[in-house]
Amino acid sequence: MSALPTPGYDPPGAPSAPWRARADRLAALIERALDICVGLMILTMAAAICWQVFARYVLAAAPGWSEELARYLMIWVTMIGGAAVLRSGGQMAVTSFLDRLPPRWQKRLLVVRDLAMVAVLVLLIFWGARLTDIMTVQETASLQVSKAWVYVALPLGAALMLVMLVLARLAGSAYRAADVFEDGIEHTT
Repeated sequence: MSALPTPGYDPPGAPSAPWRARADRLAALIERALDICVGLMILTMAAAICWQVFARYVLAAAPGWSEELARYLMIWVTMIGGAAVLRSGGQMAVTSFLDRLPPRWQKRLLVVRDLAMVAVLVLLIFWGARLTDIMTVQETASLQVSKAWVYVALPLGAALMLVMLVLARLAGSAYRAADVFEDGIEHTT
């Protein structure tokens, strides 16, 4: 059995596979679109919270919809943002155990981690879709929209994370942020 290739790096002089480049371009395009969506959601959330504070303390009439909108947007930002940072290894991780392992065991453990992520994301997609379906009959208190619009963030965000994970590994992206920013410089394929 041959050793696992170093994730995220092709050996010097090795031809890069065209499908890797296509996967990387598609992942970058999706990541950029997600970044824009998350940015717009954060901007909307900030505006809603500012309006809430202004209306409460200046107008003495706090609107209920602004706090509710900000809360639901936070759920969306969390799920969509998780997909947006996955390719670059931007999700939180505790690596103290991993860092003490020899490199070949690190790679194996990271593969196991990716497989566990796939399993959890598939469960989130399945159960999130079921929960979204159940919530179609309920409406939010202030906004008066179906709660399905809130809960659909779970399966959609998990599906996007799964797509980004698969594309990142197909493109040969690093398995963890330490591989990307080890010397303070981002190493991309």
